[in-house]
Amino acid sequence: MIAPLQRTLYGEVFDVVATPQPINVAYSQEGLDLHMDLAYYESPPGLQLLHCMHNDPVVVGGQSLFVDVLAAAEDLRRRYPKEFELLCRIPATFQKIHYEREWPVHMRFQRPHIQLNHREEIVAATWAPAFEGPLLVDHKLVEPYFESYKQFNILLKEPKYMIEFRLQPGDLVIFNNRRMLHGRRSFDLNGGRRHLQGCYVHIDEFKSRVAILQKEMGRKMELLPVGNQCWS
Repeated sequence: MIAPLQRTLYGEVFDVVATPQPINVAYSQEGLDLHMDLAYYESPPGLQLLHCMHNDPVVVGGQSLFVDVLAAAEDLRRRYPKEFELLCRIPATFQKIHYEREWPVHMRFQRPHIQLNHREEIVAATWAPAFEGPLLVDHKLVEPYFESYKQFNILLKEPKYMIEFRLQPGDLVIFNNRRMLHGRRSFDLNGGRRHLQGCYVHIDEFKSRVAILQKEMGRKMELLPVGNQCWS
């Protein structure tokens, strides 16, 4: 076992299936832009596990998409330093406000899209366009912010960053939600079934498990940055 499952407003285990009246765009047949899950939490989930239960051959589309947001943010710093600086400084609003559901939710959290430590290293990057609320800043910062936002959005969709594949029944993909943005292409069921089942593991629990296993095995490997805002 890696660690206990992290419970969220979607419970411990959630099912991603298209429904007639979805409470979330993920539960439709629409495409999903690249995003981090639950960016409106103070501490968004770390590892995400997605198990493909069904994805019938007649289903057209629905390919899974992944992008390393920390690598893209570093590229933004190199190519567009002014836009990078603004996205490090101006706080975006991430929110989930939905009362017409079994468990009503009202969450809002503000943070810059990109966060640095004392050594100017990127320690977190948050991106979730579908769950962003009003920009609560001085009006003089609004236009520069959105110009920077637009540039980063364009950069994230460059083919060199994109990993794209179709999940097959039985496949299980595990990724770091704090570092790997994910999305999907739109799809048409064509009378078939597409069903993914997912859950989360807190990133601190994962890091703890790795450290314990390293000690037990007498090995020491340096983890890549996980994007959880830790300064070390």
